Amino acid sequence: MKSFRFLLVFLALCAMPVLAQKTKPGEGVPPGKGGGYRGPGDTTPGPGTEPPSAPSTPKPRLPPASPPAPATSPYPSLADPLAPSPIAGISASPTPPSTPASRPSVEIPDSWQFWWHYNRWSHLDPGLSISSSGTGGFYLGRGEKADPNPRLHASPAQMMDVAQPALIKALRHGGTKDFDIFALHAWAKLRNVPPDEELGSFEQILPQFLQSGDEFVSEKAVLALGIRGEERFVPWLGDILGDTPEGRALVARSTIGYRTRAFAAYALGLIGERSRDPIVRGAIYDTLLRALWVERPEVQAAACLALGLTHLPRSGEYVAGGGDYFEGKTRTDQVLEIVQFFEDEEQSFIARSQAPPALARLLEGAPESLRWRVVRSMIAATAAHSKEMREVQASAVIALGVLGTSGGSELDTEVLRELERIALRSAAAPSTRHFSLIALAQAASRAGQGETPYASLDTTRRVLIANLLRSRGETQAWTALAMGVLEEHAADRSMVPAPESGETLRSIFTHTRSAEVAGAIAIALGLMEDREAEPLLIERIRTAGEEQVRAYAALGLGLIGGPNSIEPVRTLLLGSRQQAFVIENAAIALSLLGDQQVGTELFELLRDAASPKVQASVASALGWIQDPRPLARLCDHLLDTRKPDTGRAWTAVAIGRICDNDSSPWVGRLSSDIPYDVDLPTLIDPTFQTGLLDLP
Repeated sequence: MKSFRFLLVFLALCAMPVLAQKTKPGEGVPPGKGGGYRGPGDTTPGPGTEPPSAPSTPKPRLPPASPPAPATSPYPSLADPLAPSPIAGISASPTPPSTPASRPSVEIPDSWQFWWHYNRWSHLDPGLSISSSGTGGFYLGRGEKADPNPRLHASPAQMMDVAQPALIKALRHGGTKDFDIFALHAWAKLRNVPPDEELGSFEQILPQFLQSGDEFVSEKAVLALGIRGEERFVPWLGDILGDTPEGRALVARSTIGYRTRAFAAYALGLIGERSRDPIVRGAIYDTLLRALWVERPEVQAAACLALGLTHLPRSGEYVAGGGDYFEGKTRTDQVLEIVQFFEDEEQSFIARSQAPPALARLLEGAPESLRWRVVRSMIAATAAHSKEMREVQASAVIALGVLGTSGGSELDTEVLRELERIALRSAAAPSTRHFSLIALAQAASRAGQGETPYASLDTTRRVLIANLLRSRGETQAWTALAMGVLEEHAADRSMVPAPESGETLRSIFTHTRSAEVAGAIAIALGLMEDREAEPLLIERIRTAGEEQVRAYAALGLGLIGGPNSIEPVRTLLLGSRQQAFVIENAAIALSLLGDQQVGTELFELLRDAASPKVQASVASALGWIQDPRPLARLCDHLLDTRKPDTGRAWTAVAIGRICDNDSSPWVGRLSSDIPYDVDLPTLIDPTFQTGLLDLP
């Protein structure tokens, strides 16, 4: 019997290579959740893969980018451009070191610090939040606020005569992959700066990076087109996303890999977010919509995120000269198309997880009937007996927090009831329950319709305080953060934060021994602008043994905004020479406090720092403070090849931030209110840091 079994096993092993050779790409993968790739480049789309209605719309008449892409490339193609990117635990490459763009280093897998890392900019700059003004309003004049602390800005002359030549020279000399990409992205932020006729223009130098044999460099160069934001690059990106012959010539590939196509979709979204021309947005929409229905999951997900950035007109009839071009291409059509994709369970759950945040961005100012349609879809996905994957449920929860209000209508009451159930009385995954706490606070603090726009605010406050007092550990930390979100915009409601909220948080902060809880409360007190907490936070930055507590206490002081906090935070910053996390957060706090005097001292710290990690954090800090006075010395440091490439790469980041005319970083605009724990390496790759939101 044993011999017979051995013979069967031996025959099975011998047959495996033969079976593998007969299996075609895409076969053996069950349809539905986790769906296989059905798009161009790998296989030929089969029946039923076309969208219900995805008309082929001709490209608008945009001026071609110059110079034209070469028909042939001197650069060798990759051996296998469609090969998947490294997977954690398999690649032989070492894990990259931690940088200021990395997630915080914590031992708790569901730490609130991850949420804060990706969502912080919508709270450090309220104009960023899609919960309040919508990403589409960032460039359309909605939701922007005057800066209470007037700041210095890099002058056009500094950008043209100092920053641009240094960045071009750095790119021509070259360095590590990070050095090249960070310098290229920094140059992309110098928009509306005349090209340097002697050293070369952006579109003249970019092709050498687009055509790099290293896919990491090539895909990030594709993204640089989106960061640049010029409408003339839309045809380039459309060709790369569509894997056309013209696109292949641009990147010098025989076939364009899915990662590069995903970054082309992200770049189109960045241009769509910035463009004021509805015709251009319509062209981007058509390109992304085709990819949404027929591409592989990673590219579908990127197209979905990008569609959420590309707001179509609410009604085509109001677009001058639009004619028939906008027939079937209004905001309502856009929302219903993405809802249809989200509800199609035959599509990959990874791609569908990006639909809820896209819908939340697009529903600003939409009719109530349309909001009702989307909210119903989200509630169906999160219901107690839902069969949806965790990633889809968590994403729907995040969207409900953006779409719900406190007004007490039938719809909003149902949203709040569902979020409270998930947070406190469900068997959902811990991350989903914790996201629900934040979403509950977001929805309950947003004005609804009717005579009592904040009908649910007090009830939700009592629920959160009760949970704060009875919970411990990570749940207590998340509840504290939710309390801060609930009370954050009290002044905008012509209110003040409830005294019991601040009292409860300060009491726990004083007695807790958990660094995780203390850090969350420090941020919450900052969001509430609790002036009574200032002495407690100042004491913590002076005495706390944990680096993360000092860092978050400093950031809390920055959010509160009291002038008495400047000196203690400056002292902390300049005394934390080997603590990169403290340096960055203290620098952001000083920026919030309106202090730019520390810029010169930071440059001295950068010059003297020996650790590449500290150099990166100091350079990043200079970028957040945005003091243009050290700009010339930063450019000298960038070009000093005696310095390590790591520190020089982050010096390029600082130069780009100082010269960026956007009031908020593009990474912050894209990372707020998204499901960051989805396995989508082109978006976020915590291990190898190769995703879109792993960039500085």
